[in-house]
Amino acid sequence: MIPVIDIFAGPGGLGEGFSAFMNGETSAFKIRLSLEKEVNAQRTLQLRAFFRQFLKADLPEAYYQVLRGKIEVAELYKLYPTQANSAAREAVQFTLSEASWVEAEALIKNALNGAREWLLIGGPPCQA
Repeated sequence: MIPVIDIFAGPGGLGEGFSAFMNGETSAFKIRLSLEKEVNAQRTLQLRAFFRQFLKADLPEAYYQVLRGKIEVAELYKLYPTQANSAAREAVQFTLSEASWVEAEALIKNALNGAREWLLIGGPPCQA
């Protein structure tokens, strides 16, 4: 799998496309880090990062309960803390700027975990 860093990620549409692309039986790409400034978009990214940690057959019913508004996402994350922590490390609320670049570089380096070949994707910031 090719690791992917997604900047200006929004709610994750571009990353979802890369995540869905298959190389035979496995995903060709793995989102390692999504950086997004807007809090609601980041929450969506985090929930999708949580989702991608499961095979479809193993996705917990509690995920669907969140989507139906039956339980809060915090309750889902309490039930699956390992996956929730991993999703939180992947989907980060972050404002890219010249001043924050050193921190962004550290997040990216950590997410890549030594990978030499990787892909940078991103949707440039857009106005509503």
